[in-house]
Amino acid sequence: MFYPDEIIQEVRAQNDIVDVVGSYVPLRMRGGRHWGLCPFHQENTPSFTVNNDTQFFHCFGCGAGGNVLTFVMRIEHMDFVDALKLLADRIHFILPQPGNSHAQQQKHRERSLTAEYNKQAARFFYDNLQADTPEAEAARKYLENRGVSPKMQALFGLGLAPPGWDGLLKHLTANNRDTTLIELHNAGLLARSHNNEKRFYDRFRGRLMFPIIAPDKRVVGFGGRIMDNESDEAKYLNSPETSLFSKSSQLYALNLARRARAKELVIVEGYMDVLALYNAGITNAVGVLGTALTTRHVQILRRAGCETALLLLDSDTAGTNAAQKSVPLLLEGGLRVKVLQVPDAKDPDEFLQKFGKERLGTLLRNAKGHTAFQLQLAQQPFDMEKTDDRIRYTQEAAALLAPLNSEIETDAYVQEIAHTTQIAPSAIFAEIKKQREKNQQNGDFSHVTPRRRVQRTNDPGLRDAKKALLCTVLSHPIAAAALQNFLLAEEMGDAVLSQLLAFAYDFATQNEHQESNKSPPAPPDIVSRFKTAEEQQQAFDVFSKPIAYSSVSEMEKSLNEMYQIIKRAHLDTQIETDGAKNDLNAVNIALNTKKTLQNQYISLANG
Repeated sequence: MFYPDEIIQEVRAQNDIVDVVGSYVPLRMRGGRHWGLCPFHQENTPSFTVNNDTQFFHCFGCGAGGNVLTFVMRIEHMDFVDALKLLADRIHFILPQPGNSHAQQQKHRERSLTAEYNKQAARFFYDNLQADTPEAEAARKYLENRGVSPKMQALFGLGLAPPGWDGLLKHLTANNRDTTLIELHNAGLLARSHNNEKRFYDRFRGRLMFPIIAPDKRVVGFGGRIMDNESDEAKYLNSPETSLFSKSSQLYALNLARRARAKELVIVEGYMDVLALYNAGITNAVGVLGTALTTRHVQILRRAGCETALLLLDSDTAGTNAAQKSVPLLLEGGLRVKVLQVPDAKDPDEFLQKFGKERLGTLLRNAKGHTAFQLQLAQQPFDMEKTDDRIRYTQEAAALLAPLNSEIETDAYVQEIAHTTQIAPSAIFAEIKKQREKNQQNGDFSHVTPRRRVQRTNDPGLRDAKKALLCTVLSHPIAAAALQNFLLAEEMGDAVLSQLLAFAYDFATQNEHQESNKSPPAPPDIVSRFKTAEEQQQAFDVFSKPIAYSSVSEMEKSLNEMYQIIKRAHLDTQIETDGAKNDLNAVNIALNTKKTLQNQYISLANG
C-alpha cells in the first residue's frame, strides 16, 4: 500500500515531533532544544534531543535519528504504513483508500468489517470467560492451575467460546440488522453447514480463546483450545484464512513482546508456552500458530526490532525438525540464531511447571548458537569411542563449519571438535578448507568475503564525503545540476545514497526546465520518502551535520574534493571487480578513467 508524497507530508506536518516524542519520553527544554533519556538505548544522562525547528530527533549516544515517522516506526516497531496510519489517527486525518477499483474498495471494506467483528467477538469471549457459569468457572480454574492469573487473562484478552452452536452468531446479529451471516463467515467466525449452504454456526464452540492481535492492535484472528479433553475434535483450532488473517503471516503475542523492546525474541510453538513464559517474567516471547516458520515470519521479526531469534521448541523429533528447517530461514533473513530444546520436558510450559523459572532462565542465558546446535545433532549418531565414528563425525562437522565467515568462530568450534574427537585441529582445518573448495566448485561462494571492498566501504573519509556531498546537492540545486554530468547516482555504491542523489538530480532538472527558483524539499520531507526505519535513519544521517558555505567558490571547491574521493573509490571497486572476472579490457578502461580524474573540475558557473 502506497500513499502520495503530499499525503505523507501533510500527516507529518500536522504531527509536531515535540508533541509526539513527548508522549513517549519526558522532555525538558534546554538551549533551544528539548532533551530527554533516549528510549532506544540505556543511559543515565540525557543525550536524546528533539529540535522543533528542523522537526528532527537525534541521540548523541547511539546515533538514532530522523523525523516523526522514523521515531514512531522505531518506538512502536511498526512499518512505514502502520506508523503513517497511527499518526493520521492521532490528528483525525482520513487517509485516502488505495486505488479506485470496485474490487479494491470491496477488499478494504471486508478487512474493516472483519476487524470490527473480531473486536466484538473478542469482547464477547472475554465476558463469557468472566461470567458466572459452570463452563466459565471450569475454564478459569484450568487457567489458574496453569499459572494464568486474572490480570494475565485481561492482558492477553483470553476468552471462552460457549459450547452451543450459535452463541456468538446471536450476539453479533442481535443488535445489528446490517450484519450478514456471509460477512461473519468471511471473517472466519462462522462455519457453513455441509448439508445446507444457507445454515451457519459458530466456528469456535466450547474452547478457551486466544485472540491474535497484530502490532496495530487489531484482532486479526483467534486460536481456540478445546475444553473437553475427551472430545474427538482437534485440540487446537485456528481461524481460517481471511482478508486479515494468515497463520503463516502472524505471530502470537507479538503485540506484547515488542513492548519489551528486546533485540532478542524467543520463539515457541504454542499459545500456552507464551503464557507460561510471560508469567515467568520472559516477556519477549512469541508463538507460531501451528505452522512452520516462514520467510514472512522472519520479515515480521525484523520489523519488530529483532536481531537474534532464540528458538525454544519442543524436545521431541518434531521440535528438532522444526528447528533445522527454521535456522536457514532466519539466517537468510539476516538474524542471529540460537536454539534451545528443554530437557526432561516435552515443551517449555511443562518444563516451567516441573523445574521453575530460575532454571529456565539459566538455560535461556546459556542457549547455544545454531552452529553448536547443529554440531550437537550431528554427533548424536556416532560413538566417540570408535575411530571410524570419530572420523565420520569430524567430516560432517567440517561440512557444517565450512560456510562460516568468521575465522574466530571457526577456530573456537574446531578446538571443541578436536577435544571431543582427539583429532588434531590442523587436520580439521584442512578438512574444512577442502570442503570450502568443493563448495566453491559447486557455485557456493558463501564463505568468500571481499575483504578489501569491505574495508573501503567502511572508510570514514569516504563515508563522510558521501554524506557531505549529498547534503550539499540536496540543499543547493545549482550543485546538483553541475555534478550530474560527472557522477552517476549508482556510483554512490549504496541503494539509499543512490536514491538521494537521483532525487537531487531530478529536482535540479525540474527547476531548470521550469525556470523556477523553487526551494528544495525540507530534510524531513526527504527522509519521509523512505519506507523503513533503517533507510530513514541512513537518510537522516546525511542531514545530521548541516554544511554552511560562505561563498559559491567555497561550495565549488568542496564539491570537487568530495567528488574526487567518491569517484576514485568507485573506480577502485570497479577495477577490483573486473579484475576478479579477468575482464582486462574493462580494467584498462577504469584505469584510464582514473588517470583523467585529476584533469576534471566541476564549475558551478556552468552548472
